[in-house]
Amino acid sequence: MRTNKTFYFSVEGENEKWYLDHLKKLINNCEEATFNVQFVIKKDKSPLRRIKAINVPIYSKQKIPAFHIVDYESNDKEHVKQFMNILDELKEIKTKHKSYNYKLGYSNFAFEIWLIMHKDRCLASVQDRSKYVYKINELYGTNFTYLKDNKDETTFKKLLNKISLEDVKNAVANSRCIRTYQDEIGNRPLEYKGFTYYGQNPDLTINECIEIILKECGVM
Repeated sequence: MRTNKTFYFSVEGENEKWYLDHLKKLINNCEEATFNVQFVIKKDKSPLRRIKAINVPIYSKQKIPAFHIVDYESNDKEHVKQFMNILDELKEIKTKHKSYNYKLGYSNFAFEIWLIMHKDRCLASVQDRSKYVYKINELYGTNFTYLKDNKDETTFKKLLNKISLEDVKNAVANSRCIRTYQDEIGNRPLEYKGFTYYGQNPDLTINECIEIILKECGVM
């Protein structure tokens, strides 16, 4: 009987939670998996607030694996400030709360770029997050007019049913190409408190979080 590996998440919205629930099923239904996964997910924009709800076993000698899934929504001053605040909190966790291994999984501009990567290697930039709706429709056979159309639980879960574990692995591989592409076209990453990100779309690090989980469970 396989034992469990537990991973903790803080997410911004319901779509991220529903995606992770789907990923959990895919891993736990995979015969090659060496562990089952247990995802403890909390909708919370604050990583610092999130760790207060995590009980660290007193016998644990390993850091608690946790991930913060967030969007870099735009280069507007307000959105940049919100993103910087999250990086400030993650830096504080790293230096003052060393029982946690809290990793950033961000998307520039939206979580939908990660969904697209499951079906295609998308390197083209978009003017704003709303433009992703066209690629989602193309790849998933949906008929969304606006990006918010996929916020309905029933509708979004129909989309998720079109994602296999092999698709997730492809998304990880496709996502690795983005930073190579950014470098090739002359864009340079920004650095802040030990975190690297791009102000230019597209970019993401959700793939790094998911890859850690897949490798831990022996399915990648």
